[in-house]
Amino acid sequence: MAEKSISRRGFLKEAAAAGVFAAAAGSFTSNFVDVGEAAAAAQDDERTVKTSCRSCIGDCGVIVTVRNGRIVKIEGDPEDPISKGRMCAKGLAEIQAVYNPDRLKYPLRRVGERGSNEWERVSWDEAISQIADALMELYEKDGAMQLMLSCGGGGSPPRIGATSRFLNAFGGGNFFEPGCAQCYLPRSHGEPFINGMTDTSIADRAVIEIYFNTTKTCVLWGTDPSQSYVAAGGRALCDMRAHGCKTVVIDPRFTPDAAKADVWLPIRPGTDTALGLAWIRYILENDLYDHDFVMRWTNLPYLVNEETKLTYKASELGLGTDGEYVVWDANTNSPRPMPYPWDDALSPVLDGEFDVGGGVMSRTAYRALWDAVSEWTLDKAAEICWLDAEKIEEAIKLYVEGAPAAGISLGVCTDQGVNSSDSPMCTAILDVIMGCICRPGSLVQKRPSGQAGAAQPWDNKGFNDAVPSLCVTAEQQAMKLGYIEHKGFEGWQASHIPTILEAVETGKPYQPKIWIDFSGNKPIMIGNAANFIQVMRDNMELIVHCYVNLTTMSTELADFVLPTTDWIENAYTAFALNKVIIRQPVVNLYESIETHMIYSFLAKALADRGHENMQLTFKKPFPDPSHGGYWLNYQEYEEWLASIVNQQLLKDNPMTWQEMCEATPFEFMPLDEYRDGYYELYEKIDEETGLPAGFGTASKKCEPYAEGFTVMGRTGGRFGHDHNGNVQPPASVDYSPLPRYIEPAESPLTDTEYPYVLTSGRVPVFHHGTQRNVPWLREIYPAPQCWINPKTAFEIGVEDGDWVLLESRRGSTHGLAHVTEGVAPGIVAQERFWNPELLRTDDPSQAWKAMNVNVLTKNDPPYNDVYGSYTLRGFQVKVSKAEKPEGVWFDPKDFTPWLPEYTDETGGGYAIYDGGEANYA
Repeated sequence: MAEKSISRRGFLKEAAAAGVFAAAAGSFTSNFVDVGEAAAAAQDDERTVKTSCRSCIGDCGVIVTVRNGRIVKIEGDPEDPISKGRMCAKGLAEIQAVYNPDRLKYPLRRVGERGSNEWERVSWDEAISQIADALMELYEKDGAMQLMLSCGGGGSPPRIGATSRFLNAFGGGNFFEPGCAQCYLPRSHGEPFINGMTDTSIADRAVIEIYFNTTKTCVLWGTDPSQSYVAAGGRALCDMRAHGCKTVVIDPRFTPDAAKADVWLPIRPGTDTALGLAWIRYILENDLYDHDFVMRWTNLPYLVNEETKLTYKASELGLGTDGEYVVWDANTNSPRPMPYPWDDALSPVLDGEFDVGGGVMSRTAYRALWDAVSEWTLDKAAEICWLDAEKIEEAIKLYVEGAPAAGISLGVCTDQGVNSSDSPMCTAILDVIMGCICRPGSLVQKRPSGQAGAAQPWDNKGFNDAVPSLCVTAEQQAMKLGYIEHKGFEGWQASHIPTILEAVETGKPYQPKIWIDFSGNKPIMIGNAANFIQVMRDNMELIVHCYVNLTTMSTELADFVLPTTDWIENAYTAFALNKVIIRQPVVNLYESIETHMIYSFLAKALADRGHENMQLTFKKPFPDPSHGGYWLNYQEYEEWLASIVNQQLLKDNPMTWQEMCEATPFEFMPLDEYRDGYYELYEKIDEETGLPAGFGTASKKCEPYAEGFTVMGRTGGRFGHDHNGNVQPPASVDYSPLPRYIEPAESPLTDTEYPYVLTSGRVPVFHHGTQRNVPWLREIYPAPQCWINPKTAFEIGVEDGDWVLLESRRGSTHGLAHVTEGVAPGIVAQERFWNPELLRTDDPSQAWKAMNVNVLTKNDPPYNDVYGSYTLRGFQVKVSKAEKPEGVWFDPKDFTPWLPEYTDETGGGYAIYDGGEANYA
């Protein structure tokens, strides 16, 4: 961590001069810290620091040059084996972000009405004390479930696990993240139900194989690494194509990856599951699947109990034990138990329906899969998806020709609608039946990786005896809002946003009262933003926003705003193939504090007020460092990070945090071992059982008949219980073990009033809602482009460069017309956006209204049954010509007020505030 250069007394003297001010007046431009002689003594001092970027989720290795205590240069680190020294615009612009004149410099407390944008400066002592007082009163009076925490993607790590850690220690409560069920949870949680391994996200580094040039065909299904993961996945795909890899792109937009694809399928938004079902049918019908893998390593030969919707256990038919499944044996023409992993004496029938006794009929899981896809011919899929049947067939053949050195990477698009669990079921089934799993070139692999600082939730693993009160109880789990109906939230320990809104508004089943948010800009990320803001503003007793800048989340909703560090000021860990990359603080400015430490300081304040569980979190040593206690200072936190890396990867050669910082990036195993040592992992012998390790499912086989979903809906988890071993009440609707297509609730097939389908997608210069106040990036992309096909533009009466008004049944917003054949007729595409410059005006609410597609999106039913996903893409809008919104900055000179204002190193908020000492028995 950077050396602190100002004393506590000197800082507080400086702070005493601050008074009440209006943020809209631009009062953040003063460099209020005077480091005096310390700065003068540092003249001509230059050093370089290796760290990792977090301007998106890429974690690319970077080298930062610091001169006289100030960052003057950021460049890619060639030792990063994934980015290989490349950087994108987002990371290169970090100097403008960290030294931005509108940077939130110190804690603020609201003095006017919510939404008035009027604040007064307070100390960290005041802020932490007042928030802790409110939390303790809530805990003692109303109970823990009324606390709500949230975080979000973009910029510094979202600390998803850290929210659960705090809630569990507090005694319960709700957590939400604006993506979650709309961004990544359905894939990251759902695909392993089928492949027993991992998801297939390139941007989230679940897909590693693309960096070895072993893949023959890569299907990019709704993902665009060349725009959303530029320096890493985008770079790798360029390299793959140069080595002969064929690519298929399924995306409504003509993205850079679509421009280089062998086949581009410009699908109608919201219909991906229909296309996936057709792909499965074509492969089964034409006998293109991997017969040996399907027979020996999937559950498709197993017989299905039509009453329970689960595959038969041998005990149910009096044939054996619960640990054995049942096949129809051609040799004996009877149902027989199949021991794991296989019995050569049996000859299972893959496709059929049989009488298992007493006239009870049972299909094989294969037949059940066929029945689910049988209606989905290429012609039907082409009609529904607005595609050409011959092009669909061409794409499938490319995928099949590359198998098993092939794979499908599924992107965020399918998470954002009612079919969010069904689309990843389809793509996971396809990779499994083609044997594209754990083979050289397959995208589905299982190699060591992880984020040490993710702070996994406290649960029963290791805590039943040591610290039982810090475990999640069955009651706490069941009380999470929306969890019982949408048990897929078990994957992130989250709650359902629409159910939260209903509870906040109505008080049923209970009333959330305090909300602490650790992210950028909720009105930009949440569906139907106006509804969300109104409900939260009118009903929450206390709202705390922790972030780098003031955003519309701050100005519209917050009572306190706490300044957090940007990524270049904090500590974390990243993994790049066989290497660990340490993110280490390069500078610490103003009074900013890292997110984890804000949690820790609040925990300490609650412990001081007698909260017994919080007192337990400061006991040393903690029984399991991977879950961890809390920390009294940043150095303790850094050493905790080091302990997790040591525990996970460096057991035989542990290092201190400082040693890791000096060595970064460093190997935790040789590259050839990392690359080659995990192929056919499922066939390797488990020393405990003497049998092949298999896959991470109940059957230890891949499960295209995904009964784990059904089991989860009835019990809380795919193994018959939630992650703490508790059995939960069933959801009101059984989750299907097989994918099915549901037409979007708002559909061009039936809607004439709102005739166009709206979709979204990332652009390479922004990540989620971040960096709209960075002048370089806004000069590149000053306003959100609304992609419109020339035929559609003619219907509307707009030309390229015109401003347009987009309207849905929930609201209206603006965009800048980009007339292009890169999107099909009847479809419009526009990225999320907001306008920080409008926070300075008399109507700061326009900052989230003027150009925010989430004013248009849906947060009402129908929801996906498993994950509760609502609709952010594939809904209906109308478009008309409009004028430029008043006050919006557009020309390069407009962004001059955001040019960097260099400040001296101050040591951050740690220089003036810490949690004190912990003296708990």
